[in-house]
Amino acid sequence: MYMKRSKVEPGNKLIESKKVYWKRRPSEIRGYQRTLYLNADNGDYIRVDYNLKEKRVRLYIEDTEEGGIPYYSVISSGKITAERNASTGRAFSLKEKFSQRADIFSTLSNRDVLKLINKNYGIGEERQVTRKKDQERQRELERTRDRYFKAEGKSDSGSSRSGRINKKIRLIDGIDLFVGANLCLGFYYFNHTLISVGIIAAFFGILLGIIDIFFRRREPIFSKIVFFIITGASLYVYGYYIG
Repeated sequence: MYMKRSKVEPGNKLIESKKVYWKRRPSEIRGYQRTLYLNADNGDYIRVDYNLKEKRVRLYIEDTEEGGIPYYSVISSGKITAERNASTGRAFSLKEKFSQRADIFSTLSNRDVLKLINKNYGIGEERQVTRKKDQERQRELERTRDRYFKAEGKSDSGSSRSGRINKKIRLIDGIDLFVGANLCLGFYYFNHTLISVGIIAAFFGILLGIIDIFFRRREPIFSKIVFFIITGASLYVYGYYIG
């Protein structure tokens, strides 16, 4: 049965969930109690008819990309019992179509209806995935904090810290020093101003720290960073007051 998109009728209630507004009205389909429906941002018409007593829910979409062709899926007692093209009655798998819209269906605020859907097509799993991502993000922040912002009382002794830094100084660090020095010399050759060279040196030191953390994914060599920052500051002060 092909159903046209219904206009908002007086008295319809608006159900808001995650800034998605579902409208609600009695269902005109036999065997269902109520209907939740909306028009998606991409133009799709989406509705959910349900019967809580008989544990049955009907998911319906009109696919804008296909010119509004209607599809529906019936879920009874948590299992998919029918998947059809509503205009032709032809049965075929609609997993991809409904899974692509799972995030919209998951915004249903009626938890009883979500239970009837029983996570078919991935509907209702969005919040669980979001929680996992939030937890992983929190663990990553804690690891970063422990790595770079250790409490002073928990810091290693000077000798062990020095030994660890020496082990982490590699050929690439020597290349960084060589590139930075030549960059400053080249800049001075063309501009003949220590103020600009100082700014370049300090900026290059900060850039090395960013590259170590986010691109090389290792602890930055702070001595290398401090060297360029102090050198840059010294050149800037010298060029400003003396040069």
